[in-house]
Amino acid sequence: MKSTVPHPTPRRLKHSRVVALAVTMLGLGSEMSLPAQAQTIEEVSVSTPAALKQAMQDLRADYRRQQFQRLAHNSDRDSLIAALWIGMPADGDRRPLDGQADVAQRLSGAYGNDPLALFALALACQMQDEPCAHPETYDALLRMEPNNAVHWLMLPNGAAPNDAQLHSASMAPNADSHLRDIIRIVRAALADQPAPAGPAGVDQHELTLLLRRDAVDQVSLPKFAAVVSMCKAAVEPRRADCLELGRRLENDSSGTILSRMVGSAIVRRLLKGTPEEAAAKELRREYTWFSEQLVASKVSYAERLQDEVVKYGEWEAWQRAVERLGTTRTPPAGWAPKDPQTLLLSEERTPAPAQ
Repeated sequence: MKSTVPHPTPRRLKHSRVVALAVTMLGLGSEMSLPAQAQTIEEVSVSTPAALKQAMQDLRADYRRQQFQRLAHNSDRDSLIAALWIGMPADGDRRPLDGQADVAQRLSGAYGNDPLALFALALACQMQDEPCAHPETYDALLRMEPNNAVHWLMLPNGAAPNDAQLHSASMAPNADSHLRDIIRIVRAALADQPAPAGPAGVDQHELTLLLRRDAVDQVSLPKFAAVVSMCKAAVEPRRADCLELGRRLENDSSGTILSRMVGSAIVRRLLKGTPEEAAAKELRREYTWFSEQLVASKVSYAERLQDEVVKYGEWEAWQRAVERLGTTRTPPAGWAPKDPQTLLLSEERTPAPAQ
């Protein structure tokens, strides 16, 4: 889970992956149903050799299947959660890996009273295009953890919340996309696992680490497209609920860039001309700044970055990575990206010339 960053064609929104964010995320309406082939920040970063990137792209599907099958044979909670997430649709696929439904059934049966297991099941259900086998996990998650605004938005098959659910999300005292849990569980599940043999000349150790990071990056975060559409031109009483939800998402407990950019866009649309709109714009400018610095760096940063997301949250981890490159964690006064339109909401941008 994109700005002065190169402009790749977006794929399904992942987490630390979010190069697609810098180009499309502030549209946050129909744009959030992104077409296939978005790239993670590491895929466009100059710090990763081209041959290593190509080997990762060639082997990622085999690695994902291999690790899913291994983890699916285990019975502990974290192995089953990791298998469930790794088995979710990725790279434009519309269907999960074969066997994912069995993993979901076993996880539900053995750990159906565990909050994180319920979140994992609800996330997998939200990502499915076909009817979910366990839609009841949404209600079970809310009964157990109603104080997380994100949980209220995770309806099966990406459905839109109704006004009562939106209100409940807005009244929840916090928001957490669980990105820190996702990275912690999947990285631990894949630790010390060998990768398929890469081509001659590619460092096998580095390839193994890259495939592990990539598998983590392929796990989708909760979808926000439906609620963004609801809030794009909201009127009272929905407007008040959207505004409170936007504020919650701006302060996502995992520091998740996706949540914060969604929240900031909602706030910007609903509070034009206010100091709070200006603060939301600055949040966007800061993200664009440090994403640009990381993509342009020739120094490898991604392995430590994922570990620090678990420790500090994504926003703080990216800022720390930028500081290690010798620059500031926030942009200098007056700084603007090479393409200033990346700071704008979709409706504010100049349309591309007709072909």
